[in-house]
Amino acid sequence: LINEMDNSNPELKRTLQKCTLNIKSFRPSDFVLGHRGAALQFPEHTDRSHDAATRMGAGVVECDINLTKDKQLICRHEMCDLHLTTNVLMTPLASKCTKQFRPAIGNLPATAKCCTTDFTLSEIQTQMCGRMSSSNKHAKTPQQYISHTKSFQTELYAHDCPHIQSHKNFIDVVNANGGSFSPEYKMLDYKFTKQYTRQMFLEQVLHDYNSTDPSRVYFQGFEWEDLYYVAKTPFGLNTFALDKNWLALTYTRHQLLNYFHPLVDNGVTAIAPSISMLLEVDTENNLVPTLYAKVARELGLGIVAWTLERSDALSKGGGWYYSTISQVLRTDSDVIKVLDVLYEDVGIMAIWTDWPSVATFYANC
Repeated sequence: LINEMDNSNPELKRTLQKCTLNIKSFRPSDFVLGHRGAALQFPEHTDRSHDAATRMGAGVVECDINLTKDKQLICRHEMCDLHLTTNVLMTPLASKCTKQFRPAIGNLPATAKCCTTDFTLSEIQTQMCGRMSSSNKHAKTPQQYISHTKSFQTELYAHDCPHIQSHKNFIDVVNANGGSFSPEYKMLDYKFTKQYTRQMFLEQVLHDYNSTDPSRVYFQGFEWEDLYYVAKTPFGLNTFALDKNWLALTYTRHQLLNYFHPLVDNGVTAIAPSISMLLEVDTENNLVPTLYAKVARELGLGIVAWTLERSDALSKGGGWYYSTISQVLRTDSDVIKVLDVLYEDVGIMAIWTDWPSVATFYANC
């Protein structure tokens, strides 16, 4: 990547080239956040994905937290993604899915919907295997449906039933590697009841960290009210307000101040939007911070970006995560340029990545 860099930032290129020659060892960095582990090549939220992330230098690793049928905490990006991220459709448990597999017919795509709440934790962990997230809308059989890994990913690490992690399993794996934790509150579409409220869900997650130093836990979520609750506990030291409100990119400075102030007032420490909300291209084709990024920093909010190394080659434009800057991306080495502008000019405190080694190299150099 470094050898491919153009000369738009010769000082950065020289610095990194010198580092490759002189650095003897790499240290984990809390600047590097393992997104679902190391999900670019390892089945997300499995033991090997979480382990690989810390081995590649992610100082912090993520667990998206959902509930099982028996109210146990499990690491899954979405409550209803088991048909995409496991082999459940190839097991006897498929009959329990919210929506069983339906093959493609004419112009109607193949569909299925299997949720963590359809199964107990034991069923998921003893009868399912993690796999690379994918689906085939043209599938006629369940096997075809799950055999559609993206061209830039691999099945090499999914062949022998990667273990799906409970929240407690995740804590054990990351602890064993000396890492820190970023639990994300999910269950966004779940209908809580008086018998089991959302606050009880928040408390259940917090309880699993009772014996953990609060400084090692980085709570995150799209429901900002959840973070307001956490901010009042000893675990309020590090809280990331996830943001996918693309409309905020059209806000004036005054509107952005009003938008961010509830976070500041409630003790949330950082805003966490996508890369595409933090960078834009100026009239001279330079990557520069958006007004959104400038105002967040002005208010003293930390900034955490997502997600590096989650898409196809940057030489192909990089996909959705780079949608606001794709016109100036030319080679895969531009990932270094993007990362440097995010750190030096936007002022991010950390970045989510599906392949932590690149950000770890940058952080160490």
